Amino acid sequence: MHNFLRYIRQNRKKIIKGVLIIAFFIIMLNLLNYFIKDEGSNDSSSSDIYNTSNGTIVSDKSAVSGGKISTRELEKVSNQINDFVELCNSNKVEDAYNLISDACKEALYPNIEYFTNNYYDILFNGKNREYTIENWTGDTYIVKFTEDLLATGKSTKENSYSDYITIVDENGEKKLNINKFIGKEEINKKGENDNIKAEVLSRSKYFDYEVYEIKVTNDTDSPILLDQLLDSETIYLKDNKGNRHYSYNNEIVKEDLKIFSGFSKTIKIKFDNPYITGRKIASLNFSEAVLEYDENNYGSISTTKVSVNL
Repeated sequence: MHNFLRYIRQNRKKIIKGVLIIAFFIIMLNLLNYFIKDEGSNDSSSSDIYNTSNGTIVSDKSAVSGGKISTRELEKVSNQINDFVELCNSNKVEDAYNLISDACKEALYPNIEYFTNNYYDILFNGKNREYTIENWTGDTYIVKFTEDLLATGKSTKENSYSDYITIVDENGEKKLNINKFIGKEEINKKGENDNIKAEVLSRSKYFDYEVYEIKVTNDTDSPILLDQLLDSETIYLKDNKGNRHYSYNNEIVKEDLKIFSGFSKTIKIKFDNPYITGRKIASLNFSEAVLEYDENNYGSISTTKVSVNL
């Protein structure tokens, strides 16, 4: 112990100098960490997080393409979605309903009662929802809803729901397509074979499927059946890369596909075609339309193909 104290007295200046050097490096390291954190919190391009007064935009990049969205555009979008959600949170159902596009109302919510029962009551029902906003692709955004954890006592995952909301222009105003409805497109393309005329009037795009409205006219001398629904791959869309996207045959009523001679019928068919930007549908096809259809004839039948190039 005596030798240790003597060593300290003899080398006091060197020890103090060493301690000061170590302290200096520790202080500089802490300052460097502070400035890095401060720059990160103030630089939106580094954090990719934008805070708004209501919802939170979790990223300035498209979840699909990775492309960056301008801050100004994000603020405009967040305000439009915020208005809708906050009206629902405040139980102002009619005002929220008025922010929905006419196309979305026609496709999903023809009146406010239907909107209340099939959207508001399911998602909100008097509860206050917290939410975040993230661009999916184009004008479509993922809105993730959660309930207040302190109010429910349940985990966020148990009480979460994601909707895909699309911003659209309608008569000079911005409106919303909700509940995964992307939008409706007028087509009006025709095709004909063996005196059967088919016209694709429109298609309604949803996040995970499409619905086509088709008018078919039977100019033959006998009833026809557009498909027997025995095979799930006989009614399909073909895209510009040759891929096929098949109809939901289980949702088609066979009687709807039967058309008498000299008559026309308008039908809607749902196809397994998730929303992907850049993919184009080249044609819609009924590959086994039955000619001279007789539901009592179990013998051989004659079929034809009816296609519409889109």
